[in-house]
Amino acid sequence: MKNRKKATPKFLLTMCLVYGLFVIGQSVQVIYTPSTVVKVVNLIAIIFLSGAIGAFIREVFVLKNK
Repeated sequence: MKNRKKATPKFLLTMCLVYGLFVIGQSVQVIYTPSTVVKVVNLIAIIFLSGAIGAFIREVFVLKNK
C-alpha cells in the first residue's frame, strides 16, 4: 500500500463521487423508511457525510490554486 502524503485531484474527485452516491442512497432510504429510528440515524449520517464532501471539494480548490 502506497503512503499518500498529498491528496491528488483524481483521488478527491473519486471520493466525492463515492460519498455523493452514498448520500443519495441514504436520502432515498430516509424518504421510504417507515421506522423513525432508522430515519434519524440515516439523517445524522447524511449530515456528517455532506460535511466530508464539502471538505474534499475545498481541498480540490486548494490544490487547484497551488
